[in-house]
Amino acid sequence: MSTAQATSQQPLPVRQVNWRDQWSAALAIVVTVAALLAGLALRASVESRVRTYSNPSGLSFQYPDGWQIDAREADLGLIRVRYMAAAEYPTTFELRWIAVDPAMEDVDALSFAANQLAINRGREHLAFKVLDVQSRQTIKGLPASTTSYVLVEDSSGLMRQNLPAVVLGEDIGVRKGERVYIFSWLASEGNRAQTEAAFRAFVESAKLP
Repeated sequence: MSTAQATSQQPLPVRQVNWRDQWSAALAIVVTVAALLAGLALRASVESRVRTYSNPSGLSFQYPDGWQIDAREADLGLIRVRYMAAAEYPTTFELRWIAVDPAMEDVDALSFAANQLAINRGREHLAFKVLDVQSRQTIKGLPASTTSYVLVEDSSGLMRQNLPAVVLGEDIGVRKGERVYIFSWLASEGNRAQTEAAFRAFVESAKLP
């Protein structure tokens, strides 16, 4: 028998299946998935817990439990709630109202209020840029507009590291009579996805006088 024939007739090695390793890998996947689902369920539970703010004028809204509310400027037309534990920048919801001429058209009144707020943001922050404006909307059954923007915030006054924070913002303005109410959402890019539902609920829950 030639060497080539002997080599071709040698039996192939039998691969041993290590069932213990396979079970360990499968168990690790199951545990990871279970932990992920538990985390999502916990987050949903936490996000569903809310507190209610109201004042004698008839204004009220709901905001996430555990967030800090600051209504010291309510008489001046500004209330804000913040999640101080958010990384980079405390995620912030604001509700402010700006007086407008009752004779103004809705589009003009909303534009006036948005421009006034944009001017103030430009003065108060290290940098500010409007990214997009959507007008002629209807939100909460009222004439509305939405402005998205980016700003650079000096976070040293927020008990953070003395580093500027890049913040993405969204303002939803709705016209009701002699006022434009503006709902604002400010968050770092990394915190937007996990707080969007809470912001939409904040807007939806508001009762405007």
